[in-house]
Amino acid sequence: MIARIIPILFSLMLAVPVTAETASEFEYGPRPPLSVFDPDGFLEPELVKQISDPLTNIYKNEGVDVIVVILTDLQGAPPEHVARCFSDAWCSSPVHCIVLHVPGRKESPWIFPAGKLIDLLDPQTVRQSVETAEKRASLETKEPGKVRAASTEATDMLRYWMSNMVNHSELLKTERAKALAVFEDKSRLRRAVLLLVVACSIPLIACVSMIYFLFRKRGPRYFPNRPWQLRLGAPHAGGNHAVVSLGPTTL
Repeated sequence: MIARIIPILFSLMLAVPVTAETASEFEYGPRPPLSVFDPDGFLEPELVKQISDPLTNIYKNEGVDVIVVILTDLQGAPPEHVARCFSDAWCSSPVHCIVLHVPGRKESPWIFPAGKLIDLLDPQTVRQSVETAEKRASLETKEPGKVRAASTEATDMLRYWMSNMVNHSELLKTERAKALAVFEDKSRLRRAVLLLVVACSIPLIACVSMIYFLFRKRGPRYFPNRPWQLRLGAPHAGGNHAVVSLGPTTL
């Protein structure tokens, strides 16, 4: 798990807006410089700036990318499909979100988070958080206020998830370091015990050996039995292989 999280977090810290890429295959063209895409001018320019500036700063500083898209007609396409098209064409950050609004539709604006970091989260948790954020945004009485509230809710939600993921990653590394330290302490203890046993065994073996040799020296001694054989039938034998018979004694 940790191997999948660390590269994503690293890319989040270094993420910068990518606005120069072209999207020739996307019907709405390349990503605009602002974080609000309102081709029909539904929002007042001042409100567009008020919504876009914080989103742009958060994207530059934290890598959390939120784009507000306002379209007067989805041409029968599901909102999720339209949001995914914008996400695939304009978003490159591992954690991003499309806030889609269609003026006149009571169920909008919709919030669609995406990205590699989002894929690591529990889908049920993501769904519940999105529903809560959309419900809070719907409490605004006017549509422009709902759009602004939805963008704020989406940004806070993504930043919260990213912060939890960073903290979780740090916690995992800390716990892993603790476990490794405990393992090393146990290994050192086992080595110390082994050395102590060996050190105590050497004098004990030496002592047992000395006792054994001491008692062995005090025991009875015997000359080894050697076979004797008379040479040429003589009763005695001399050196140099000479044999002498003494014979009877004469007076």
